[in-house]
Amino acid sequence: MKAKKRTLVAETPNHIGKVVTVKGWVDSKRDHGKVTFIDLRDRSGKLQVVGVKKLSDLTVESVVEITGTVRQREKQYINPDLATGEIELEASEYTLLNKCEELPISLDGDGLEINEVPRLRYRYIDLRRQRMQNILRMRSKLNNALREILLEQDFVEIETPLLTKSTKEGARDFIVPSRFQPGKFYALPQSPQQYKQLLMTAGFERYFQLARCIRDEDLRADRGFEFTQLDIEMSFATQQQVMDTVEDMVVRAVKQVGGNLQTEKFPVFTYEEAMEKYGADKFDIRTEEEKKQGKLAFCWVVDFPFFKKVDKKDAAEVRDSKSGWTFTHNPFSTPQPQCVKDHLEQKNIDKILTAQYDLVCNGYEIGGGSIRAHQPEVLKTTFKIMGYSDEEIEASVGHMIEAFRQGTPPHGGIALGMDRLVMLLAQEESLKETIAFPMTSSGRTAVMDAPSPVGQDQLDELGIKVAQEEEQSVHDQILSKLNKQGVSYQYLVHQPVMSSEEAAKVRGTSLQQAAKALVLQADKEFILYVLPGDQRADLDQLQKHLGVKKLAMASRDSVFQKTGVKVGAVPPFGSFMSLKTYLAAAMQEQEKIAFNAGDHERSVIMELEDYLRLEKPEVVE
Repeated sequence: MKAKKRTLVAETPNHIGKVVTVKGWVDSKRDHGKVTFIDLRDRSGKLQVVGVKKLSDLTVESVVEITGTVRQREKQYINPDLATGEIELEASEYTLLNKCEELPISLDGDGLEINEVPRLRYRYIDLRRQRMQNILRMRSKLNNALREILLEQDFVEIETPLLTKSTKEGARDFIVPSRFQPGKFYALPQSPQQYKQLLMTAGFERYFQLARCIRDEDLRADRGFEFTQLDIEMSFATQQQVMDTVEDMVVRAVKQVGGNLQTEKFPVFTYEEAMEKYGADKFDIRTEEEKKQGKLAFCWVVDFPFFKKVDKKDAAEVRDSKSGWTFTHNPFSTPQPQCVKDHLEQKNIDKILTAQYDLVCNGYEIGGGSIRAHQPEVLKTTFKIMGYSDEEIEASVGHMIEAFRQGTPPHGGIALGMDRLVMLLAQEESLKETIAFPMTSSGRTAVMDAPSPVGQDQLDELGIKVAQEEEQSVHDQILSKLNKQGVSYQYLVHQPVMSSEEAAKVRGTSLQQAAKALVLQADKEFILYVLPGDQRADLDQLQKHLGVKKLAMASRDSVFQKTGVKVGAVPPFGSFMSLKTYLAAAMQEQEKIAFNAGDHERSVIMELEDYLRLEKPEVVE
């Protein structure tokens, strides 16, 4: 049977009086007995369809193919809210392509009122709402505008590897084991920093890439594990030339997608001026009125200190530095000309300024770049200031130093954070609203359940052994983790306790501090729900929050089979039992958390702050 030619909704006003076939989703339905009206939605817009009574069988969000005649509406029935409001489709037949069952999340409104967990679990539904469609389409147009501007200026788009070597860029690396070389690992790129500099050595002079970057760092509203940056590098360019190129590009691209700029000439602040006036190197220069108008206020920050003292609370900084000094932005930057002598002599380290420049907008760092080190001795000295020996420098960046001896030109560049830029253009408050499939606040993937255990056959192939599961009890795993992390805790051995009330009494703690850890079955998987001992679990509300069809207490046998722990002794650490942990928000009101540590006769009392840091549970409001 010959397929009918499809007409997009936006094209239907050009076919008045003609028979057309449209395909899309049932956006809404109004059943008036003998006549049913639906709004059909496709990628180009919405169209009212009027049909015979059998259209009433259609459910909202079902996928349909409808054939009918395009009719002009009478003037009094024109719908000004639709681009196609002057016409309607008089349906003669339809084919149900896929029926939609009851939706697990609502598509009414902007979706911001829905909890993150169900929104991301059913992201493919959430993305149907117009707000999300608009954001991702705007992002696509922005990418295209930036690409066209760079290509017209003789930049070359080049992809760089995703499997690479660990780099010193201020965050932890995600590492990937090698099957062919057991015991060795690749690192996923924190950025293409070294490769783009090597492309300058290769003579490309002007490079760019919309690069995917991956950093294992703490999550927040404006930062995730994965992000996209517009990566740019230029040979024979001064700092001002790089800034001028970027400024012109940003202004043109932002205007193309409807951005509302405060000014097209970005003001410049020194780091010292920024700290004196705003107390930070990321700040907002808009007036209150400009904020209400959704203005984008870009500015530059320059003259950064090259080095700073290591923040002992930052694990990546502590690991990267061996001297107590670390870089403020990027170890591959070059010192400013007047500071080169001190840099090479390793003197006045706190006064060395770097040729670094940040692009700031509305209180966020949108981009960061610098003129790079291109001479071997400059890069080598940077690592010496950080306490590296010649052997360690060779092992870490020897390939860069070797390249710099092979005719590398002076060069500089920048990386613009695309997720943050789109977030500001869309006037959103979270990066997650700008990404198709973002991770949850606890670092779990959308839709698919990851991270998750892998099969033993995969581990065997890679020569990897997961130490804790069969070799240690849950009790021993918890104590081992607390000790390794240097966590202060109180450990109690007491008479067997079977309830939160008994446990609180024998521990000498409040009932609110007692963690009641319940193993629940959510559809086909098990989860752990942790709440204060004086509260009862409202499974109906939790089910709505999780967006699952079925939620129930797991049986005693199921709990033991899944966790190896008996009911009443389950600790609030689902991570040790291959369970995702959800924490009732009320638990966060306590300073301490007390729990049975996998045994009815042994308890742990610890700071709630330490528990949250180690377990990273999904908080349920």
